[in-house]
Parts: sequence; structure tokens; C-alpha cells
Amino acid sequence: MIITCPACDTRYTLADSAVGPQGRKVRCAQCGHMWWQSPQDEAAFPSDAVTEFHPAPLPSSGTGSSKAPASRKAAPDKPPADAGARRRALVGWGSFVAVLLAIGAAGYLGRATVVRLWPPAALFYETVGLPVEPPGAGLQLQNVRSEQKAEEGKAALLVEGQILNVSETARAVPALRVTALGADRQPLRNWTVEPVPPQILPGEIATFRDVQADAAGVQEVMITFDGAR
Repeated sequence: MIITCPACDTRYTLADSAVGPQGRKVRCAQCGHMWWQSPQDEAAFPSDAVTEFHPAPLPSSGTGSSKAPASRKAAPDKPPADAGARRRALVGWGSFVAVLLAIGAAGYLGRATVVRLWPPAALFYETVGLPVEPPGAGLQLQNVRSEQKAEEGKAALLVEGQILNVSETARAVPALRVTALGADRQPLRNWTVEPVPPQILPGEIATFRDVQADAAGVQEVMITFDGAR
């Protein structure tokens, strides 16, 4: 059997058995056009003017329709991940790790301050093998005195003294907590005093002096390093 493509007039030879008595869909190998080929549609052409044709099998719709199935479009490749988003994610994680490291470093280097502000933290540091020296470690109070005197017609309380570095290393000088005691050694009030300088070398001395305007009822003064238990 010789068949001709209705679209581009390309001719092919085709075995009769390939078409069958009912006909079938065929597709032109030259232009891709598809049509329904019936046995009676064959035309007489010289055999040397045609090309052998091997029709590709076409799926049946099940309804006898002669419409060619729509060609499938290749699924587009998934676009590559946004490089900018990856960089932002890396920067975000880097910042998070940096913050954690900064918090860890601050907790390690400033653990004395942490314990002073929150004494229960001392137990945590001891548990992880980083014991914290109590406030005033390596320092010694000396020449401490308190005195009541009149200022502007009222009794004022003077507190002064020295802090000696008895250790072999430089020491930060913590604040001092002054507690005024009344009758029966009952605390009346307390306040803090900042010595100067804030850090001293071995053998050096820091001094403190403070005057409180109201000394009524004060019988005794107790001075400790602030945060000491």
C-alpha cells in the first residue's frame, strides 16, 4: 500500500496488514502530521517514488475519535535554589552561633559579676568545674571606722576605711555593702559604697568614704563586700 501525507505530500509504502480493514491513525515521519488512513485511500504511485514508512503506534482514545492526542510538554526543570536565600540563611545561622558564643564568653569571663547579681549561679559554676571566688577574695578590709557627727544641725554617719590586696595577682575591688544596725542589732537600712580605685595590684590599697545624712537610731555599722554570702 502507498499512502501520502495530506500535509506535506510525502509518500510512503506501508504493508496492508499495518492498516487493517478498519484503517488506523498514522503519523508522517517528515512533518509529524497525523491522520486516519483507510484501506481505500491508497493511491497508485511508482514504487521508486515513495519512502518506506513505519508508523509509530498511537494510543487509542476508546471512543473512535480521530483527533490526535495533545503532545506532552516536557516538565520544566526545577529552578535552582536562590543563592541569595542560601547566603541569608548562612548569615542568620552565623549570627545565631556568634550570639551564643558571646553569651558563653560573657558568662565565663564575667561569672563573678553573675554570681554577685544572682548568688545561686555559684552552684551552677561549681557543678561545671568553674568555681567562682567569693566577692572580695584576696582583699582585706582594714582601718575601718564609723562616726556620728553633726551636719547642718542633724546627726550624720561617716563610714570610711581601706581595702588591701593581700593576694599575688591584680584584683578588682567590689562595692561594699554598709548595714546600719539599731537596738538589739536589728538592721535599720543598708546601702553600697564604691571604693577607689576599682582595681589594685598586689600590696596596693583602695579607700572608701561615705557620709549618710540621717544617722538617727544607728548603734552599729556592719561592712561587707557586696554579694558576699
